[in-house]
Amino acid sequence: MLLTLLYVSLILYGVLLALLWAWSLIHAYTTPKVDFSRRGLWTLALAINPLASMWYWYIWKRWAFWALFAPAVLFSAFLPFTLEGLIRTFTARAIADRFVAVSTTILENIIDAIPLPILIPLVVFPFILRLAALAHLGGSKELNAPDRNDYAVTFALPLFGYGAAMAYALKWRRGWALAGLCWFLLTSGVVWSFVRYI
Repeated sequence: MLLTLLYVSLILYGVLLALLWAWSLIHAYTTPKVDFSRRGLWTLALAINPLASMWYWYIWKRWAFWALFAPAVLFSAFLPFTLEGLIRTFTARAIADRFVAVSTTILENIIDAIPLPILIPLVVFPFILRLAALAHLGGSKELNAPDRNDYAVTFALPLFGYGAAMAYALKWRRGWALAGLCWFLLTSGVVWSFVRYI
């Protein structure tokens, strides 16, 4: 029953993401009074990374941002349970053997080895840092809408987006930048401690 609910939730989230992603592509491309090259860059960034639409919508439609952001944070917070359920389900399917092998290794050697009070902040903090940067960006009077689009799309980049959010926070929210640096050092230490023994 719980797995069925998880699958239904993932399917609904996927449909919502697809709709808001398509809308963000159209919205970015048709932004008035902005150079074509800039609009093209936003559209390309959104096309390559559909999850960028989550951060993009913070500038324009907050309800769309929260509709995508809240489930993503919940999924990250409950990653150990979600991944364990997915592994159990995929075990019954021969085509998913590779997924099960890789996921089981990650679950046993990393996720289950880290206590939940440490794991949840480690997994969720990158979202929170970006949200803090976006909260300032969304209310910024110093930047116009196209500049805010640039930042929102950059925050959504895999790996580099976290660095972009830290760089933004360094200029506007020093406390968050310091917290981001502490998170990075702690996460690097945790990952390195496990890599040494694998």
